[in-house]
Amino acid sequence: MKVSVHLLETRNGRVSKRTRLCEVSGKVPVYADDGTAARAYGREIAGCRMPWKGGYLPVEVRGTVAVARGPVTFASAFVSVVPPGAAPLCPDLCGPQPLADSSGEVRVSGIPATLAFGLTPNPGAILNAKPPVWLEADVVVTN
Repeated sequence: MKVSVHLLETRNGRVSKRTRLCEVSGKVPVYADDGTAARAYGREIAGCRMPWKGGYLPVEVRGTVAVARGPVTFASAFVSVVPPGAAPLCPDLCGPQPLADSSGEVRVSGIPATLAFGLTPNPGAILNAKPPVWLEADVVVTN
């Protein structure tokens, strides 16, 4: 799986800056199921960092693939960055709120040699980020 990640920042309701954070690639697990279990057990692809307040934050990049009867192929990916000291999403149960996160999945018939899809930003993270930022990512999975 190869993932290209960009950070988008806004000012006065318009995108003011687009920064290329990384392009990482690595092997992700392939499961034999309908994609439901595979999404929960993706593997991280290390090596992506985001500049933040004079330092760098790690950007979590995860992905997985599943093949079901038919055959049908499912692929999913997730990118997220959490600043140090981030507040929890909800009291007592949730982990820290990400500064930005995006996710996506695709389902196709057959077993293609290549799958490509984009990730969708989490609107809740965009609304809570000050200033509003989000991660844009393009994913390519090759067989």
